[in-house]
Amino acid sequence: MFPYAPGQSELGDIEVVAGEDGRLHLFHLTLPNHDVVQHAVSDDGLQWSPVAPAIRTGEPGECDDDQIWTMSVTRVGRRWMMLYTALSIADEGRVQKTGAATSDDLLIWRKLSREAVAAADSRWYESDPAEWGGVSWRDPKPVAADGRWYATVAAREKAGPLMRRGCAGLMSSDDFETWRIEPPLFAPRRYWDLECPQAFQVGDGWYLTAATMEDRRQRYWSAPALQGPWVVPSDGGILAPGGHYAGRAMRWNGLDLLWCWHQQRLHEGWVADGRRIDWAAIRNPYGKTLAPPLVLERRNDDRLARVSFPGWTAFREHDPAPVAHRRRTQFHGVAAPTRAWEIDAPGGMDVLAAEDEAADADITLDLVLSGAAGGLGFRLDDEGGGIFVEAAPGSREIALVKWMPEGDPRAGTRGYRREEVQRETMAEPFPSEHAVALRLLTVGPYIEVSVAGEVVIATFSGERFSGGWGIWVESGTARASNVLLAPMRRPG
Repeated sequence: MFPYAPGQSELGDIEVVAGEDGRLHLFHLTLPNHDVVQHAVSDDGLQWSPVAPAIRTGEPGECDDDQIWTMSVTRVGRRWMMLYTALSIADEGRVQKTGAATSDDLLIWRKLSREAVAAADSRWYESDPAEWGGVSWRDPKPVAADGRWYATVAAREKAGPLMRRGCAGLMSSDDFETWRIEPPLFAPRRYWDLECPQAFQVGDGWYLTAATMEDRRQRYWSAPALQGPWVVPSDGGILAPGGHYAGRAMRWNGLDLLWCWHQQRLHEGWVADGRRIDWAAIRNPYGKTLAPPLVLERRNDDRLARVSFPGWTAFREHDPAPVAHRRRTQFHGVAAPTRAWEIDAPGGMDVLAAEDEAADADITLDLVLSGAAGGLGFRLDDEGGGIFVEAAPGSREIALVKWMPEGDPRAGTRGYRREEVQRETMAEPFPSEHAVALRLLTVGPYIEVSVAGEVVIATFSGERFSGGWGIWVESGTARASNVLLAPMRRPG
């Protein structure tokens, strides 16, 4: 299934691990009931097949008889261990604790105890639901370090400004069954909660990632060791494109992968239905899905770069091939050079489109941009509509913007709709006067844009799946070289 979404229910927080046979296993919550941890498998990271659920809420009196929230799965010796967030009826579902389950094969799971294995310790953490209505102690995620197991937890400090007590709580264990609560690993005094916190390594560097509800972004911090000190990297600490949330990092086939669920326009607030989601399918009216993985690579300093998942190449219909452009520009009808992708728009905006339209495609080119703004356009129509990658020389901002027909100008209503789907900050300013490598990957509703090898845009839009494509510029010139296209087939 691509993109993966759990039928009529809403996809909740996720965990992805690699089994002994190399297959990927996805575990996820199913909302809004929070009553089951679902399970799916994949051989390639893009096509997923559901299997039997892992665990369900417990019997009356058990620590998880009300709800189950975010989980993690870890290989410990010869068995697999799941730590999960447990809520009980006795606590009126207001106190989050840690439950545990075990499996020999990732398929059949057995809970270790009716009781929770860990809970917030009042020495360091909020533990009384009367203070603001609940106790945060959720999303446990283990990591091995210095011969012990440590697990980060979404928790809140005992003291400090109420709105800024969110921290990466910490607990430790020698056997993965008995857990000792430790002081917070990281307490930035900036957020209400650090959701799904995870400490992990890429190369020799330590990183901590968490999702922040205030701006609904996936953030990260770096440190020389697990115990810190944790600092915001020089790129500002945004780990994933907008709409990606509750991320988990893991290693598979020599790659450090970042997995998130994605919901378009998440920055506008949690979406409870598909009214503002243009790619919601019948099987998933919430527009929330498992995003394709992104590869994390460590730069020469403390920053992490996102690069495209190499598994996409298996879905190319054939090798990339050169592409010719149309004889005239699309907006002004100016004659274009026969053997060069070059466009000159001294005043307004113009587009030089490829000779043939495209649907699912992997497009690469080197672009030299000189002007006020420019970039790529795709799913274009003859009336100026389409989706545009917008960049400006010297600026670190890049945006994905849709112009689509709407209304009836003859009846006095506006004839278009402009929507900014995603706006991101690049690691380096978009260059002026020299070439930069661009890549546009469109597969079904999935849209991914890379600049200089780094993924800057990753989102979904199913409003239109085909159309013209090409380069555009405003008040300047644009020249493209090495323009190649490989048609893509959609994962099943």
